[in-house]
Amino acid sequence: MSDPAPDGVVVVGGGPAGVATAITLVGLGVRTVLLEAAPGPRWKPGESLPPSINPILTRLGLNAAVRRAALPSYGVSSRWGSPELIERDFLFGVGGVGWRIDRLAFESELANAARQTGVEWHWGTRVADCVRVGSHGWALHASTAGGLRRWTARVVVDASGRAARVARLLGARRLRYDRLLGSLSYLPSPPAQTLPAQTVSARSLPAADPGSATVVEAVPGGWWYSLGLPSRQLVVAFLTDADLLAETLRRPWRFAELPLAYAPTTSERLRATGCPQPWPAPRIRPAYVGRLGSVAGPDWLAVGEAAVCFDPLSSYGVEAALGAGFYAGAAISEQLGGRPDALSGYAELIDHTFAQYLIACHDRYATERRWPDSTFWRRRHRLGAMALP
Repeated sequence: MSDPAPDGVVVVGGGPAGVATAITLVGLGVRTVLLEAAPGPRWKPGESLPPSINPILTRLGLNAAVRRAALPSYGVSSRWGSPELIERDFLFGVGGVGWRIDRLAFESELANAARQTGVEWHWGTRVADCVRVGSHGWALHASTAGGLRRWTARVVVDASGRAARVARLLGARRLRYDRLLGSLSYLPSPPAQTLPAQTVSARSLPAADPGSATVVEAVPGGWWYSLGLPSRQLVVAFLTDADLLAETLRRPWRFAELPLAYAPTTSERLRATGCPQPWPAPRIRPAYVGRLGSVAGPDWLAVGEAAVCFDPLSSYGVEAALGAGFYAGAAISEQLGGRPDALSGYAELIDHTFAQYLIACHDRYATERRWPDSTFWRRRHRLGAMALP
């Protein structure tokens, strides 16, 4: 079966980057088809969104969608570079509060928002190949519940996440800059405190909801992250390199076996859940910094984690995906309107942004010097100097 759209765009992947690209294109009058391999919204680790994401949510018309899948995030507390706990309160910033999102609900809301704007959305559609048709345009074959189906498009967008499925079919190479993994467990959130209305203030709000602030604590072999989610679960993650985590994963999963001595706030959160050990086996997720060697080519480009992957320390992943999708949609529209260098301009923007990010990431890790003999920290102090093979 064929679904021709030779003057339109096919977006492969229905995460934040793909949705932002598709919404932007439809808003600019470009017919857009989105192919998502999963049969429906997928589980992804819950996370926090910084206040700086609010302007792009407004631009894309996604404020209501986020609020339906999120709770406010009031700040970040960190032990990094010293044993002192440093608190950064969003309530006193100009950007407003951040957000704690349930990714399953968030993905569902994004899909609904995209369809409502006019994006032609197809669940359960896995792209098998992507080949040139003439001098300009593509043919994509995808497996669906009803069999093999064909789409054609003027421009193809790879928004398939770290797999970068389309870009790799076209010969692009993935570069990795580290070996970072996240091992995540989900535990019941500690009960919230009930405070009299007259006592509630900016400082007491996080106390009333003990998971409302993101907590990050550096330890000798990596760092800890924890956050209360809208699902009333506490996500607790230990971030370290794959080879350094391997020995731990050969034993029954006990957070107590990991370096918690330097993470008292994380330890307190774990105790407050009241869950006996051993806790459920963790979910292991890739968290490495990486990018495609080329994020765009003739009549195609990559967005989100298909193009570049950020260290979760930055809390930049979803925000960067939405922003890149917006700029990608604008660039594609310009190319379809007759500007032949528009996609290369997008690639230059991503290249520049990622180069600046590597510097900032290196600088952030460089502030932690308490464990100079740690393999993990020695690697981070030279982060960005070269990509892993």
